[in-house]
Amino acid sequence: MSNQLPFVYSPQRARYLYINIHTHHPQHTPHTLELHSLYHGFSRAGQGFTGSIGLHPWHLEQHTQLFTELQQYAGLPGVVAIGECGLDKVCNTDWALQMTVFRQQITLANHLRKPLIIHCVRAYSELLAVFKEQPAQVPVIIHGFNKGGQVAQQLLDAGMHLSFGAAVMAVDAPIAAVVKAIPPHRFFMETDDSPVSIADIYQKVASIRETTVEALILQQQQNYNNVFTALQS
Repeated sequence: MSNQLPFVYSPQRARYLYINIHTHHPQHTPHTLELHSLYHGFSRAGQGFTGSIGLHPWHLEQHTQLFTELQQYAGLPGVVAIGECGLDKVCNTDWALQMTVFRQQITLANHLRKPLIIHCVRAYSELLAVFKEQPAQVPVIIHGFNKGGQVAQQLLDAGMHLSFGAAVMAVDAPIAAVVKAIPPHRFFMETDDSPVSIADIYQKVASIRETTVEALILQQQQNYNNVFTALQS
């Protein structure tokens, strides 16, 4: 296996392990797998790195150079996904450029057989249209999902996974209904830019789903192995 995890799925061991699918600020918490997300400085994805690298739609000023660097480092074994990449209607980046660079990264992920971690803001219809025209041949994870059930179902129907972050911690969080209803094999958890701990997010999600943290840990480890290692075996 070219993309060896720092641990292997085991019900006996997994109860001690958390998985943070997406963070820009690793907390180096013991017994936790953190996927460090880089949108520049891809040379940092060398020895000792585990995470994702990609061209974020907010930061495409030097997209030609960045994409060349992305291609150079994306094949490294510690790079387990491409992203975060995607579409954002709120930022000032030219829309046509966003579309071009996003499509390039779908092609790269398909070529490398590595999952895509997606940033999407007010562009879910456009995102689904892109994938209909240019299908992803790898798993797709929508990071930081915080929309309603209708959008969630559209993404799930398209075969995507959702990742939940600090938004679940809010009192009476609107996202709670989606968290509660989503099939157990179709979601992940993350901290992104938040200082909240991944353990606290696990605890909150377990409460919303009326399950135990131990059961959630086991399911998340299985989800990770299914999504991130099946392509590399």
